[in-house]
Amino acid sequence: MTSLAVPDAAAVAAVVDHYRARWTIEEYFKALKSGCAYEQRQLESRTTLLNALGVLAPLAWRLLALRTAADDGAAAASLLDPDELAVLRQLPPGRTLPPTPTAAAVWAAVACLGGHFPHNGRPGWQVLWTGYRKLCDRVEGYRLARAMLHTASSDVVPNM
Repeated sequence: MTSLAVPDAAAVAAVVDHYRARWTIEEYFKALKSGCAYEQRQLESRTTLLNALGVLAPLAWRLLALRTAADDGAAAASLLDPDELAVLRQLPPGRTLPPTPTAAAVWAAVACLGGHFPHNGRPGWQVLWTGYRKLCDRVEGYRLARAMLHTASSDVVPNM
């Protein structure tokens, strides 16, 4: 049922497409609420709620984009930067990614990092969020270590 005018088959198809988009929107809000725990943050002022939303909304979108790309069989290079892929190749122990991993392989590795066991079915938003947070923390450490190595190597003064 719809309140929109549907005079022909093209209009019916447009209404159906709009309705299909609703499920993606619902999944986005599920990622934001369940995965990113937006509602559980116990923030009191409008400003802090909006600030948290400003930080968490792109992260929820990224999780949804990764899951959607995994379902579509896309390549992971368009979703993760090289540092994230480099770190993910090392984590978790015993799980390796191919040189050009698919989004599905990356999604499974992030879920595993969040504590998901593959035989338990499809991972939920909380597991994906936990895995993604752990990945982000490790990527930050990776970048800091690389910067420290770069700084240390440039501090060496050549002999005269």
